[in-house]
Amino acid sequence: MKKLFSILLAPVICLLCMGVAFAENNEATVSLDTPASYQNYKPGDNVQITGNAQNITQVSILVRNTAGGMAYAAQPSVVNGAFFTEFQLNDDAVEGQYTISIGAKELSAPVNFTFKVAKSSNNTGTGSTTGGGGGGGSTSNPVTSTTGTATVTPGAGGTIGLGSEATIEMPANALTGTGKVEVKVQKVTTSPAVPAGFKLAGNVYEFSVGGKNSYTFAKNVTITLSFDPQSISPGETPAIYYYKESLGEWVKLGGTVSGNTVTIEVNHFTKYTVMAVNEDVIYNAGIIAEALNDIAGHWAYDNINKLVAMGCISGYPDGSFKPNKSITRAEFATVLVNAFKLSSSNGGKKFADTADHWAGDFIAIAAANGIVGGYDADTFGPNDLITREQMAAMIVKAAKLTPAAGETQFVDSSSISSWAREAMAAATEHGIMNGYPDDTVRPQAGATRAEAVTVIVNALNE
Repeated sequence: MKKLFSILLAPVICLLCMGVAFAENNEATVSLDTPASYQNYKPGDNVQITGNAQNITQVSILVRNTAGGMAYAAQPSVVNGAFFTEFQLNDDAVEGQYTISIGAKELSAPVNFTFKVAKSSNNTGTGSTTGGGGGGGSTSNPVTSTTGTATVTPGAGGTIGLGSEATIEMPANALTGTGKVEVKVQKVTTSPAVPAGFKLAGNVYEFSVGGKNSYTFAKNVTITLSFDPQSISPGETPAIYYYKESLGEWVKLGGTVSGNTVTIEVNHFTKYTVMAVNEDVIYNAGIIAEALNDIAGHWAYDNINKLVAMGCISGYPDGSFKPNKSITRAEFATVLVNAFKLSSSNGGKKFADTADHWAGDFIAIAAANGIVGGYDADTFGPNDLITREQMAAMIVKAAKLTPAAGETQFVDSSSISSWAREAMAAATEHGIMNGYPDDTVRPQAGATRAEAVTVIVNALNE
């Protein structure tokens, strides 16, 4: 009897999985099949994987991108013949063909399926999305300026900086419309009042497009602001804030600190600056640093607010935190370095695949402190989704816990990799990590942003 399983993309996008496995008698089997009209999905899409399994109690799902990097891993239980898991593709997910490998102890070998990832929207017709012959459009190069102003072609984008003090990077088509427009960044001579307990760590800057100081982009842009490291006192964390004119108040965004700069993605222009505040004061006072719009009622609400207030992690430009989104090895290492205030006098080790990565410095610091290691001497896999056992290994080292020699008492403990068993035992023994209601710990599954935040907060409280 042939059974069809579906992989659905929330809310309306599906992925095509090629291949079918057949069951006869008591044979263990899985199979996937979806309509041929849904072949592609885009970076950032949510992926829900649902299906049925015959003569199988638990399946192992591993998704790898076209370069072989791990995009997702999970071990959902099969309940009443059905299983379910979901994840969200990163916004910078690699384009190309992905492989879903579904295995189980009852199967002699994993069953593989494929689907495609493309940044363009799904197109199943016979027409081409590229221009035809004759009369092709002209192209422009991205503009670069350090004078604080430049005329930008929307289709080209560019980088405009006020020296090295404040910089905006605009990807192609971030500006709306098609006509060239002036983009400007300048210092604000008279800034809005700073809240009590906060202090400016740098200048206030106002960005404008076409003379408009309030502007919403078609896609996210990146701003980098400098600050004075001498103005940061012990226990304080610099972060980017923007001024919300309608409320007459400063709102924290956060950002990634590197040297004397803070970088973050935004989707609108207004006044921005870097401020510093003692993290214990802001959290103990019950101040929510960022108005996150998707964490109300979430089980990790308090933990998310704490790390956001500390400046260790931030939300997205649309005001969301995406607590259920998967987190990469680079992202987790960065939050760890920020949370534990790690540093390195010699800069730390740079892997071949992190030398030009945005988190390269953070990964190097984590490596110098013995918290992370690579797959080999040259490979760290910064964009690979972190597994729960990898997370356990890192957090135990960051918290300087003694690895536990005992075995964890979960129904899937046997699936913990040998190198991670002591770390998993220590993390669960100290209450830093917990299992799931079905008594599994799912060591090979990818961790979510909410889980990562909670693990770090638990470790800080240890």
